Amino acid sequence: MAAANVWTVRIEEPTGIERRDGELVRIPIGKVGGHAQGYRVVDAQGREVPAVVDAGSLVFPVSVIGAGVAEYRVMCCESREGRLREQVSLYTMASGRIELKNDYVRLVVDPRTGQVVEAFNLQAGEARVLNLVERTPDEKDKYDMYDASPVMKDRSGTPVAGPNGGWEVLGGLGAVQKVEMETTPLTARLTLRGERGVSVLALDAGSPVVRWKGSRGFRFARVSATPFWPFNRCVDGNEYTWPTGPGSGEPPEREIAARKWMKPVGGHFVYYHAAEDYGAMAVAALDETLEWAGACTSRFEGRSRKAESEVALLFTRWRAEDTALGARAENRRVRNPLLVEVGPGGEGELEILRPLRLMRAPAVAEVKEAPAEWRPRFASLDGEWELAWGEKGAGPSSEWRKVQVPGSVHLQWLPREDVYKREAGWVSYKEWWYKRTLRVPAEWGGQTLRLQFGATDYFAETFIDGQRLGRHEGYVTPHEYDVTALIKPGQDHELKVRVWTPVHYYWKHRPYTVKGAYGGVDQKPDDITATGITRSVRIVAGTPARIADVAVDTRLNSDGSAAVAVRVAVEGAEDGSEWEATLTPRNFEGGSGIRLTAAVEPGRGELQIPVRQPQLWWTWEHGKPNLYTLDLRLKNSSGEVVDARRMAVGIRTITRIGERFYLNGKHVFLRGTNVYANLWLSEMGRKEYERDFEILQKMNINLIRIHCHFENPEFYELADERGLFIWQDYLEAWYPHDHEFSPRAAALFDDHIRMVRNHPSVMAWCGSDEEDFENYLDLVKHVAARPSLLDPQDRYVQPSTSRWGDAHLYYGWYGGSIWNYARMTAPLVTELGATALPAKESLDRFMKERWPITDHAELWHYHRLQIPEATKAWGDLSGKQTPEQLIDKSQRYAARLFQIALERTRRNKREGAAGIFHFFAIDFWPSVTMAAVDFYRVPTRVHAQVARSFEPVLASLEFDRDEWRTGEEVKVGVWGINDLHKAIGNAEVRWRYEDSTGKLLISGQFRHSFEPDSAEPLGEAKWVAGTPGGYRLVAEVTAGGEKISQNEFEFRVAP
Repeated sequence: MAAANVWTVRIEEPTGIERRDGELVRIPIGKVGGHAQGYRVVDAQGREVPAVVDAGSLVFPVSVIGAGVAEYRVMCCESREGRLREQVSLYTMASGRIELKNDYVRLVVDPRTGQVVEAFNLQAGEARVLNLVERTPDEKDKYDMYDASPVMKDRSGTPVAGPNGGWEVLGGLGAVQKVEMETTPLTARLTLRGERGVSVLALDAGSPVVRWKGSRGFRFARVSATPFWPFNRCVDGNEYTWPTGPGSGEPPEREIAARKWMKPVGGHFVYYHAAEDYGAMAVAALDETLEWAGACTSRFEGRSRKAESEVALLFTRWRAEDTALGARAENRRVRNPLLVEVGPGGEGELEILRPLRLMRAPAVAEVKEAPAEWRPRFASLDGEWELAWGEKGAGPSSEWRKVQVPGSVHLQWLPREDVYKREAGWVSYKEWWYKRTLRVPAEWGGQTLRLQFGATDYFAETFIDGQRLGRHEGYVTPHEYDVTALIKPGQDHELKVRVWTPVHYYWKHRPYTVKGAYGGVDQKPDDITATGITRSVRIVAGTPARIADVAVDTRLNSDGSAAVAVRVAVEGAEDGSEWEATLTPRNFEGGSGIRLTAAVEPGRGELQIPVRQPQLWWTWEHGKPNLYTLDLRLKNSSGEVVDARRMAVGIRTITRIGERFYLNGKHVFLRGTNVYANLWLSEMGRKEYERDFEILQKMNINLIRIHCHFENPEFYELADERGLFIWQDYLEAWYPHDHEFSPRAAALFDDHIRMVRNHPSVMAWCGSDEEDFENYLDLVKHVAARPSLLDPQDRYVQPSTSRWGDAHLYYGWYGGSIWNYARMTAPLVTELGATALPAKESLDRFMKERWPITDHAELWHYHRLQIPEATKAWGDLSGKQTPEQLIDKSQRYAARLFQIALERTRRNKREGAAGIFHFFAIDFWPSVTMAAVDFYRVPTRVHAQVARSFEPVLASLEFDRDEWRTGEEVKVGVWGINDLHKAIGNAEVRWRYEDSTGKLLISGQFRHSFEPDSAEPLGEAKWVAGTPGGYRLVAEVTAGGEKISQNEFEFRVAP
């Protein structure tokens, strides 16, 4: 390179205090030739550093010690193939929200409001990376946790009023009119222009600092501080005081509370936790006119006298009592930029001793079909094992029995007819030992061997020849061990697995386990809890190279095209390794596939597969659940496949605006049910799940809430294929008030998220269920952060159901009357219900001759009947009613409850209601509960009622009683509801009153065009009540000569 195109850049550190490593400097390109690209930069040792042109400046990282001088040389211009690795990202996620992220900090911005709604310090300790934006409302509202918990007193004492909406420019932007996203591999800048102002967020590679410019000032509502986790300390930047004060321990003025000053000493203030590593966050006022109110509380604001103001958000490391020192150092770096001097480069060529390795552009090609599925070399360990039990910690003491693995201990040890009896309770209190002989072929010598478990339940310790491999906690997640050093191919080894499960009832015992509903819930006995090796076991032979992680995101572009973004992580890959990703149609015809090949980069990377004309995934009533097959292969430098993953991919976006959810940009009203499958998950494979999905889909649901647990992989596969949403819960309620449990529970969530996050059916996460106030502040805060960090699709996260954003209503069972539902206004109801007795033939299989109920109360309670509530709802249980009468009465009662509630919420769609979830679908143990279908898969009346009330196109019936007197006018409101995205034109809603014999009494009709996604009142169906007895109102929707749906309302006329 000629000397005329070489410049010398001299860097000087101005504070004499701070070392500056990897800090970006900006040089106006006019000082280095004025070129738009083609620059190369090397340090004094001849090492090339990345360089980009951004906003008219040459930008590159430098390193220099305090008060030191460093020299760099710049040359231009050279055209090279390849691109720099991105060290900062700025993009619109599938939810529509915008992520701004580097290795130190992650922000999420709502582009509709301009608010920062999530902020994470990625330098925090393990499982302690929490969302530092706290948006939980302060005010008491209907259906939230304040109904059951003491009202939160704002212990932070903030003088700043207003809602907790997020962090925003003072006064808000108003409607955002323009979003500008500017990014290079080293820099990112987000500009939001609203009707009331402008907000600019900028982030550099290698920096924990976000610079924020905004109109008028800034409002932080809230920072997650006392009473919420994690921050419980705040200190200003006074350089004249040591953070710990004159003695040991922090002085009291470090606690979260309002400060007297309007301008912080030292120009900044920092939040942190006194005892644990949750990172830290400081606010540095770069605009010296800013005056602060509420600083060092959880909600504060800074008001500027300037039209444009600026602060820096410093996401620094935690250093216990000295955390403030790190914030002060970062504040000095921000306020004292490096000094830069540019001069000529001298004569001769510029020598680059260590050039940068550029990433080559991926190659994209069309293919006609998917490649044959690659499978590793493996030996199945399913089949015959031996099983014995012992007291916990004592080892096996019983005889060894031969059993088949996989399986659940109860089913392997006891006769099938005994597993549902009280006498089976002892099984869950023991530890159980499995053993078998293991031998791998001699020709496997020299390969990496991994022992893989599909699932074990719950604690599992694994041993080979007496040597412990490790301990796994969980009941549904896969895990593996590298056993290369322990296994000698061609020789016998003894494999042993010790399993045991805690026994608890969640609200009584507050367990330290995360088994959720399958550990303890109202629908099963306390002491019947599954354990065992519940899914397949195998040993796999391969190379050290492996695919460590795959996370899929799908993005829709404004021109109708899409991209499938595959985030990958690799371990042990050799130089020259390559990714091959192939995307082909899976369940639809037409269109070619796409194959992308790219070089493997160390650690993590992302593969972007372009799709010109995507076939989108829809729920069943709105279109087809179109799926693609993604084949991801890791190839070594010789082109041999060494590892691979194959999975279904659905291209779709899911967003939440207010309370409502949108699929591919179109609103979807959620008609849901809560689900369990079988207490013995080892019994549930694809065939069994297909049977249950047939039952579920007949209820006309479009959503399944997996209530406080996870299911086997086949469940999610079927939901993908059948076009059903999944609302995925994690924890049950009532965990211990023990902070040490919170990070552990959060860490255990990670594998569950990884297991299901690539399924298009999964539309939302929920951290916990009905958690109390103390755990909401701590445990739920930890758990709810994990999906935000691990799910690239940015699905909605409900921190805890029945707290804020949804309601659990049990009118007519746990207090109140079923007629309360006729007046409810909750926008999203995720649980409601009442118990009904199952069919007589099912009841006789586990409660035969146990009548009347009050004479066998203990056994009825064991099979989960809530007798006090049942007495209030059904009347006398002492034998005055026959079993058949009580079965009919209980089922009619529950069906009426659901008709009132489900249809009321659907009518409220026009007022913004988002959905309602019936509780629940199928019993997972022989019991008397709120299930619409019993354990033996016999439906109750509730199943048929939910199916009618959930018809996508429905003549909904509005009533507030079910009994009239002779001569009274019966008036029932008739509504036309259409959940579809298409209109139903020229339709008729025909109604008729019938007596108990089916005789027509009076009829009428309404002509109505059902607009897409609508709920409209049509009029009233009226009749003067006749003689006492039972009657029925029937309403049918017809269009084009075909009946679309039928609804019914049964009522009585009294004398």
